[in-house]
Amino acid sequence: MATSNSTQILVDTNKRVVIKRVGIFDSAGGDEQRSVMLDATSLSGTLNANGRLWVSGNTLPAGFGTNCLTVTRLNYSVDAEVGHVQIKWQGDTAANDKTIFAIGVGSGDTNPMGNFPAIPNNAVNPTGNLVIQTVGTTANAAYTIIMELHKNSTYYDIGVYRDPAAFNFGDYGLHP
Repeated sequence: MATSNSTQILVDTNKRVVIKRVGIFDSAGGDEQRSVMLDATSLSGTLNANGRLWVSGNTLPAGFGTNCLTVTRLNYSVDAEVGHVQIKWQGDTAANDKTIFAIGVGSGDTNPMGNFPAIPNNAVNPTGNLVIQTVGTTANAAYTIIMELHKNSTYYDIGVYRDPAAFNFGDYGLHP
């Protein structure tokens, strides 16, 4: 086993997502190549092209891959055996992925004061997913990443389906 990694969704509300990714490399070392950190369709409230809750096999709305999420904060800790970690927006091919962050050894917080601008998806033919790649990883390396993202309410339910009365939706809608 060269790599043991896991992604945990810590928060998944109608506006915000916080994920934790941990990668641990055994004595063989090795690199991760385009491992999916976050599948944008797996988040709560994902909408399909008809504005209803998405299920596998549905068509996603136009622009979903480009506009569904933005990155707002990254906390990280990378140990000395990991050359560096690249977090990318996933495109339809590896050549179309776009790097959001390239993190070297150390720890940090990209937005400690909360005034960092959100980073939109700029991948070519984007999927909306986040992928991770490690470069120069040696034996017994590890990293931990905590990332905050904001959801675009065009592509995620903001509560209409959980509380239709609050939104005058469906049977609760006003009809002349």
